[in-house]
Amino acid sequence: MFMKKDIGVYVHIPFCKAKCFYCDFVSFANKDEFMESYVDAVIKEIEASNLGKYNIKTVYIGGGTPSILDSKYIGEILEKLNFDKEAEITIEINPGTINENKLKDYIDFGINRISIGLQSTNNDLLKQIGRIHTFEEFLEGYNIAKNVGFKNINVDLMLGLPNQSLEVLENSLDRVISLNPNHISIYSLILEEGTRLESLIKQNKLKMIDEDLEREMYWKTKNILEKHGYIHYEISNFAKEGYMSRHNLDCWSQKEYIGFGAAAHSYIENTRYSNICDVEKYISNVREADFEKNRIVQEIQGEEEKRKRIYATWT
Repeated sequence: MFMKKDIGVYVHIPFCKAKCFYCDFVSFANKDEFMESYVDAVIKEIEASNLGKYNIKTVYIGGGTPSILDSKYIGEILEKLNFDKEAEITIEINPGTINENKLKDYIDFGINRISIGLQSTNNDLLKQIGRIHTFEEFLEGYNIAKNVGFKNINVDLMLGLPNQSLEVLENSLDRVISLNPNHISIYSLILEEGTRLESLIKQNKLKMIDEDLEREMYWKTKNILEKHGYIHYEISNFAKEGYMSRHNLDCWSQKEYIGFGAAAHSYIENTRYSNICDVEKYISNVREADFEKNRIVQEIQGEEEKRKRIYATWT
């Protein structure tokens, strides 16, 4: 009997309402006119990938802001994946881009995990880093998600933000913990080249906190979350028992995954490759059924390289 290989799937949605000041991901706030044709291209790429020979155990829809799309497009993409009935299906969402109907649609499509971008509960900090929402808008979206039936929710936070004090960070942690999400991701700010934030820092309009304070923030975060029953299972991720991200764990364990969409990465048959970042070229190449033109091989691994990467991941 032929046994299908287990695999994960990543789908990249590169559209946003506005580009956050710290963000250097492949995302765009001025290409809404390409949304429909982009989804069509992603679906064609999926159809051309012979996924029938795989058992899809996890799906992660990231961005960008996937929730900016009309929910019907998310449904069309997921319909083509034919994922395992026990699969973990995650979508990233941002406050200000969701409503009750959209979240209900996600559940109907089989999505069983959402990751909400909050970053801070302090509205002044949110505005300073270019977020399009307030804490109150996040809270409204979080409560709607709970009410419509989502039981597996991650909340994203950040530390090391300009003008962020230890007290402000602790307040964010306390307010989020009080909501009792199953998973909390907290990322240290990295000042990326070419971002709006880098420009503001260079103009002395904002100032990065010092490294000692950032280090103190990290250890304080770890202690607070562990005290409240969150397991620190990866450098930036904390989860209640049974709620670790299966998709992330599989990627860190060198399990295979296939990415769809512009800038999506894949690791399959010892080969790491990515799609090109240019949305319009990606769409054009798919229309011409020239899928290889979209792909850039990053690495072909031997056994030694695989062992080294696994060791580096877990140490």
